[in-house]
Amino acid sequence: MKRAKQVGIFLLILAIFLASYWLRNDGGVEPAPAETSETKIVSMAPSSGEVVFALGLGDQLVGVSRFAKYPPEVVDIPKVGGYLDVDLEAIVRLKPHVVVLLKEQSELAKQLENLGMETLLVDHMSVEGIIDSITKVGAKFDKVDEANTLLESLDSRINEVKSGAQTKQHKRLLLSIGRELGVGKVTGLVAAGAGGYHQQLLEIAGYTNAYSGAENFPQLSREHILRMNPDMIIDMVNLRDSQAHGVERITADWNSYPELSAVKNGKVFLLVGDAHFVPGPRFVSTLEWIANCEEGGADE
Repeated sequence: MKRAKQVGIFLLILAIFLASYWLRNDGGVEPAPAETSETKIVSMAPSSGEVVFALGLGDQLVGVSRFAKYPPEVVDIPKVGGYLDVDLEAIVRLKPHVVVLLKEQSELAKQLENLGMETLLVDHMSVEGIIDSITKVGAKFDKVDEANTLLESLDSRINEVKSGAQTKQHKRLLLSIGRELGVGKVTGLVAAGAGGYHQQLLEIAGYTNAYSGAENFPQLSREHILRMNPDMIIDMVNLRDSQAHGVERITADWNSYPELSAVKNGKVFLLVGDAHFVPGPRFVSTLEWIANCEEGGADE
């Protein structure tokens, strides 16, 4: 029961970060004047913190989400709580000039603005949103050149994946983004569904989502998975769980589904790493891994 409760909490947090397409920003907002190099920044999500670091602004980050793990320097930055347990007092004590939040944190943004703090909302619910956030943060903090360089690199890597996808057989792929581990079978599986960031990655990589329903993050029963009968399965696992249970043991859970084409043909792949759950600028590494999983994935 304790393990199931932990999985439930993890999936709630994951669902918050990986929302559906219709939550996207409308855009068209004129960027605020660029801040000076003395600007103190607080980031309220791991993904927005990664954007700030990617643009060379890490030395200006004075506060980050307690879930932030990358880059390693983030460990020494004061934590200001998580998505569901924001520490407003800690943020106030840090006296930031700008607080960067996810679009879904708009209510928190209002609270911070009422306390005299400026906020910047970004959208990390889609690939387009992530790319737009890099432009928006670059414009806000006078890092336009750095943002353009990063975007050119991402665009080049995305186009390479798209090029490879044109010659690929469009196999049906089940992407598991969370399930109960350590019980000797596959249970409580939540899949990438009808919309959202990971669904987009499958499409760009040239695969068809084996799930064809209307839910964004469906929890699939054994019967549903058997009816789905995917050609391939990618099982996403965070680093801590992979170390606790072992990759061979986690993969062996799928032997409880000998009827599945993916299991019979040895097409079950384990995608290990915390980065793959964070919809920030490293998303392209996840995309490349998915696109190349049958050839052994891609380097981070």
